[in-house]
Amino acid sequence: MSFLGKVGQLLRAPGRNVEKLVKYADTFESQPYSPQSVDKMLYLFKSNRDLDDWVVQSDAELGGKSAASLETTESGKARFFGRLNCETPEWLARSGYATVYTKHKRDGIAFESTPSHRLTEGIGYHGVETRIRGDGRRYKFNLYHEQVWRDDCDAAFQFFMNTRGGPEYEIFRMPFSKFIRTSGGGYIQRQHLIHSENITGMGVLLSDDISGPFNLEIDYIKFIHIPYHEDFDAMDRRKPHTSNLMTYEDL
Repeated sequence: MSFLGKVGQLLRAPGRNVEKLVKYADTFESQPYSPQSVDKMLYLFKSNRDLDDWVVQSDAELGGKSAASLETTESGKARFFGRLNCETPEWLARSGYATVYTKHKRDGIAFESTPSHRLTEGIGYHGVETRIRGDGRRYKFNLYHEQVWRDDCDAAFQFFMNTRGGPEYEIFRMPFSKFIRTSGGGYIQRQHLIHSENITGMGVLLSDDISGPFNLEIDYIKFIHIPYHEDFDAMDRRKPHTSNLMTYEDL
């Protein structure tokens, strides 16, 4: 029986035994939280076959000068690398980006909702976790959501990953509550809740307006459960600078 179910049973019992209720709550709170038992591993990158679900793009497809590639390393990691070139040809409105994302981000122009498009049928996940080794640059982790994408095919939810660089890997635990809805690269005022069962794809984007080489290694990506207090604490530590956000009307 779930915690809330047990509490309801105790409250409905004759006399509403408060002592038993408090004792049960104390027992529940003292149990260690084990995210490994409830997380859902989505992607590991042990061979090139594990890259079959991923697509690499850059502004070069529109006439820009950036280049991007994706490969697996000998140590079983995905390596997203290339060179960003922010020089914008006169026929382009903007340039200087490189991205990698899952193929089922979208399915043609007419998006149909089917279970095969979703990353999981499970509900209740609170965020996504990835273990990466960066180069000191600022990457964006993107999530694509079924309901939002239906209304706006350029929509994505983004979380900023400011990588340290150097030889060490780092883990980013990203609560869904900290992702910001965007459209065409701009932040919009009307935000939207993320439900894990409606996530149809994800990816990593580099568009930091700095020309030069980049290199990002990804160990794994998984959905995670985050206790409420940890989610709230993460929100405090990574409070967005809303005064600098561009709205949809600015595009």
